[in-house]
Amino acid sequence: MSKYFFASAFVFLLFSCSHKDEQFCDCLKAGEELNEYSSKLFDEVITPEIQKKMQELKAKKTTACKNYQKMGGPEMLELKENCGK
Repeated sequence: MSKYFFASAFVFLLFSCSHKDEQFCDCLKAGEELNEYSSKLFDEVITPEIQKKMQELKAKKTTACKNYQKMGGPEMLELKENCGK
């Protein structure tokens, strides 16, 4: 009986430590999209289309990251590490 308990506890801990938070990964992706797009605009004339696209990307990032606004750095780094898996 105790062998099964310890085995199941080990499996539970293994999966809980490497839990991938899909919403946080979406937040990271949205931030990367915004950064990539805005970095291409340094020498560009800002048109209404560009402004609209920037607003859409900012809104997407804000929505995706709303649950992580007050999260500490170390915790975010841990979640970020799990997104690459």
